[in-house]
Amino acid sequence: MSSAHPHLKGLPQRQPQKASRTEFVELEQLQPDVLVHVTLRVVGITVLTEALYNYRGQRQRKVVLTVEQTQGQHHVLVLWGPGAAWYPQLQRKKDYIWEFKYLLVQRNCMSENLELHTTPWSSCECLFDDDKRAVQFKAKFQKSATSLVKMSDLATHLEEKRSGVVLIKPQILELNFPVTTAQKSQITLSAHSSLQSIFSSLPNIIYTGCAKCGVELETDENKIYKQCFSCLPFTMKKTYYRPALMTVVDGSQKVYIHVGSELIEKILLNISPGWLNRVIVPSSDITYGMVAADVLHAWLAVGGTPCTLEIQSLFVLDENSYPLQQDFYLLDFYTENVK
Repeated sequence: MSSAHPHLKGLPQRQPQKASRTEFVELEQLQPDVLVHVTLRVVGITVLTEALYNYRGQRQRKVVLTVEQTQGQHHVLVLWGPGAAWYPQLQRKKDYIWEFKYLLVQRNCMSENLELHTTPWSSCECLFDDDKRAVQFKAKFQKSATSLVKMSDLATHLEEKRSGVVLIKPQILELNFPVTTAQKSQITLSAHSSLQSIFSSLPNIIYTGCAKCGVELETDENKIYKQCFSCLPFTMKKTYYRPALMTVVDGSQKVYIHVGSELIEKILLNISPGWLNRVIVPSSDITYGMVAADVLHAWLAVGGTPCTLEIQSLFVLDENSYPLQQDFYLLDFYTENVK
């Protein structure tokens, strides 16, 4: 070997990595063949039906996650062996922030890109929004997320009448939830709503719907949920928050913003609507519903939780540029200062 390949003698001796020295890294700093810890946002999950491998005597499909730490910069995380069992919980908590430990960085032999791969020691944890690790992640992520989005105010945006995505810092006045009860057509929560009234309204701002399309399911005379015929043979059910119409004011301008079910859940610290009656810890009487009510109360209070809203505006104009229709949709929100 010394005579045939003398250049190999000049290679530096590789220092083996110790698991105890594994560190959290940024995706831009990845190096091949190194174990790392990372905090990531899962934006996509793909199960490759034709990429099969053997694990414990069974044929298993390859599961590939699309992850990001910076807005729009996607990376690949491949789940192998026991890591593939994370798929159901990752699917339920897609677009959430996750902490992964003991991932191996490898270079894709085809694309030459660096990828993250699970190992037998890997673990994952979904982070709540108020977790210190999630707060630190979002602070960095939001800087990249908002770098291409213009900060504006309602008066300027309404005058420009341009469809697009903007950031505004309004005051939230009300949240209106449509309901389908004989007594009420909607539930209105505002700064005048007490914490107790918000808490008692929570059961009415959730509904049971088709787990595939989200349409609300009706019940028959026996209180049994009817099937969603458009999604048959799929018959699974799921609990959702009702979409809301948010009233905001910025200066002298007031608009109504459509807030989807997923954004309502995100506002409520990602508390699932099916968890509202659960106690947080067995030894306590505090439920997730109490926490959700407290969050809503803080958002709606006069001078309450300051926030920046990322909204999508859609204007329909006539030939004289007069707005025939204008709609606003909440895309995201930030409780930290965004410049």
